[in-house]
Amino acid sequence: MLVRSKAPVQTLPRACDACRRRKVKCTSHRPCSPCRSMGLACRSSDTRRKKGRQGRSANVLYELQLNASDETRSIPATSNRQPGAIRDGFERQPHLLKPTLVRSCATYFYSRMLGTVPILHPDAFQEQVDRMDECLHAYCLVVAFCAFVLTQTGYLSCHEHTAADLGRTLLDEVMAARRHLDPFAAPIRLGITIAFLLYGCHIGCGNQRQAYYFLREATTFYTADMLDQSADENHPSFSGKLFWLLLISERAHAIRRRRPVTLQITPTSPTLSPTASDNAFDLGFRRLVTLYRPFDETFLAIWTGTTQHPCPRSTLIHLEEHLQRAVPPDLDLPDILLADLRVSQQWLRTMIWQLATTLGFLSSTPTHASLDFRYPLQIARDLALATWKLSKESMETHGVGLIEKIFEVACTLTDVMACLSSAGLRSSGFEMGPLDYLKHLCSLVGGLHGGRGRFLPLLMGKIGHTLPALVGPVCRHLGLAGLEGCGGGEGESESGEGGEEVKGVDYGERDLNRAEMSRIGDMTPDVEAFRL
Repeated sequence: MLVRSKAPVQTLPRACDACRRRKVKCTSHRPCSPCRSMGLACRSSDTRRKKGRQGRSANVLYELQLNASDETRSIPATSNRQPGAIRDGFERQPHLLKPTLVRSCATYFYSRMLGTVPILHPDAFQEQVDRMDECLHAYCLVVAFCAFVLTQTGYLSCHEHTAADLGRTLLDEVMAARRHLDPFAAPIRLGITIAFLLYGCHIGCGNQRQAYYFLREATTFYTADMLDQSADENHPSFSGKLFWLLLISERAHAIRRRRPVTLQITPTSPTLSPTASDNAFDLGFRRLVTLYRPFDETFLAIWTGTTQHPCPRSTLIHLEEHLQRAVPPDLDLPDILLADLRVSQQWLRTMIWQLATTLGFLSSTPTHASLDFRYPLQIARDLALATWKLSKESMETHGVGLIEKIFEVACTLTDVMACLSSAGLRSSGFEMGPLDYLKHLCSLVGGLHGGRGRFLPLLMGKIGHTLPALVGPVCRHLGLAGLEGCGGGEGESESGEGGEEVKGVDYGERDLNRAEMSRIGDMTPDVEAFRL
């Protein structure tokens, strides 16, 4: 008879005193995560307490925080604790936010981003940096600012020595510190700024629900306080821009995620009048406002299908013509500003075409070019020509938001290409064809920082599902020709005879993230009628 040996029993570490009293899950390292996040002293006593209620337990957390603050005040000056490490019950991570990092992030942001994110004047930001050791609100803003630059922009591509996960670490820090803040105890503009920066951080990290929460918080703060231009009297160049920045961000997010909006343009809304002292950033931001201005609540109701009122063809045609006028082909601005304007313009044109598809406005004999089924080919061509003229650094500055827009245009192009003949996919002589546009857009998605690991697999999955014969040519164009399964020519299966997936690029149907892909395939059930 065989006797099984018993496995050694693994003893779990005991919960600390604070976690045991609060009845929350404790972690093994000390100080534990719950205590650190709530600013509590993490210690474990050897004395066993009796079970049951131990005196007053109506507010255990308040009692523990009060005891911790009393102990902090009793620490002698010779203690190893750094001065200013604890403020308002929150213990900051030492050496996390170095002055060199703050200066580097500020230099990157204020030299590149003021044309698209005029959120905070440099002098106002420096005031918060000077106060961050004594004010938790200021500390939250500075940490959120640096986290925004690291997660939402192309900062890491220019500073390769910076740790790739530092942005997420800073985001965790500011989220922990924010739990100790009263958002109404600070000036409302400061609360709006912190909420908007957290919105951008979560967008950069792919946390869509958290991002929408903070965007709504920022717009709600604004509507509750109704800031006017007098609040910017110390910085006239920023007058009224906060309203328009929130409006642009909210409308772009609403179109992309089909969400409701809060801010509306009214006669009392701040104005952006041109002045003699306007620089390129001011001109670029006004163009961006003009681009998004007509995409109001009426359009979004049609877009989401929540209205019963019919939408005439003329409405979409006027929107298309507005986009063409808002960013004309001969616009002369720096590459950084043009990158966001051009990509946003072509993305919005794609959204209008998708809406026309949903409403059944497409025709083989359209009254306007934007109502043609092949119109995404023209959009892809315009986007390809615009981005060929722009530097890679100018596009990487705008981070994951710009990559996602290119991704949407590429997905829509793929759906339309599926309805073209083999000859219609190729180039003709010196003229580029749809396949050339698709290759270029794939190169942008895979080449820009943050796109290769997050959006390129989704895009290759879209191509593999819709146009499997083109996976080989696209892989070779992306420099993936050496990978197994990417060496086949046009017309060959992308997976070879054995049906194996391409290593390094997962485009299997079971792993596709449909929510991130273009919805145009679901909008055209009678797509065979357009096959050319």
